[in-house]
Amino acid sequence: MSELRCDNGILFGILDEDVVEVRCKSNFCGHRAGVIVLHRFSTKTGELVSTNKFKDPIRKREEVKKNGATNLRSAVRHSGHQAQSA
Repeated sequence: MSELRCDNGILFGILDEDVVEVRCKSNFCGHRAGVIVLHRFSTKTGELVSTNKFKDPIRKREEVKKNGATNLRSAVRHSGHQAQSA
């Protein structure tokens, strides 16, 4: 299995035996926020073999680099309850 990446390291697809898998960002194929669409094509015929849709994992922690230091930033969601002071 080989990954198809540009010089900047961005993944464009995966080559596996006689099939190439690519990520599609077309709304016509079902792409939307929170959904990843992957098409698999035959490298011999060029025909579409399959299309799969997956839920996009939500990032809960994000690394932020500032001045050479790496900090972790977490999303905090307000549950509607406020802490009461004693």
